[in-house]
Amino acid sequence: TVVYLYTTVPEQLRRTRKSTHRPLLHVDDPGEVLEELMQQRNPLYREIADIVVETDGRRVPGVAREVRERVLALVDGD
Repeated sequence: TVVYLYTTVPEQLRRTRKSTHRPLLHVDDPGEVLEELMQQRNPLYREIADIVVETDGRRVPGVAREVRERVLALVDGD
């Protein structure tokens, strides 16, 4: 089962703004880099994903609970 944890570019920027371990984002406009990556990758990720979970503004426990419930429903055939 493939689960795509989707988040928007503004949320990705917020989450990565203090990261020193993301060389692709050490540029003048990291938002532009993320936007380009999103345009390239999002359609592919959605095509192969069995489940897409929106993660913007959500905490890990809630996302994990949704992933668990949706995977179990998929496995059970619901």
